[in-house]
Amino acid sequence: MTGYTGSHNPLLVNYFEFSLDRVPNLVYFCQTIKLPGIGFGSADQPTILGYPVKVPTGAFRFEELDLGYRVDENMFNWTELYNWIKTSGNYIDDSNTLPYKSKTSGASLYITNSAYKRKIEIRFKQVFPIYIGGIQFQVNTPTSIEALSTVKFAHTGYEITRLANP
Repeated sequence: MTGYTGSHNPLLVNYFEFSLDRVPNLVYFCQTIKLPGIGFGSADQPTILGYPVKVPTGAFRFEELDLGYRVDENMFNWTELYNWIKTSGNYIDDSNTLPYKSKTSGASLYITNSAYKRKIEIRFKQVFPIYIGGIQFQVNTPTSIEALSTVKFAHTGYEITRLANP
């Protein structure tokens, strides 16, 4: 009988790096990211029996790419996202709207080992922001608190590549 030959170590959620080609100021401040789920459609196929049979059909569906980050004190990373989303549509008029190919970017999520060496790359295709979270300001705190925000990206899928032997 052959046994499990992979690593017995669990995947640790704090061993990752994120890279977004279009917004380099965001990368250093990334705090959380969720690897999007993937789904595929199904349909009921009628049968002569008293129940239908499920068959795979339809298209792939990907969850959005959710990212949480610290906002830098000059708000460079937040305003980069703000300007990107503004130029994706007619915010004021169409004079600043980007051509289609300029509206998207590539992005990568790297899973690292305990020495922070990259071992898996998850490369996202045609990433663009669809929602930028607000920033909470308040004066009644006993200590200074860093500003946090979130961003949701749409994408057209991703590929997973092993970079090194685990």
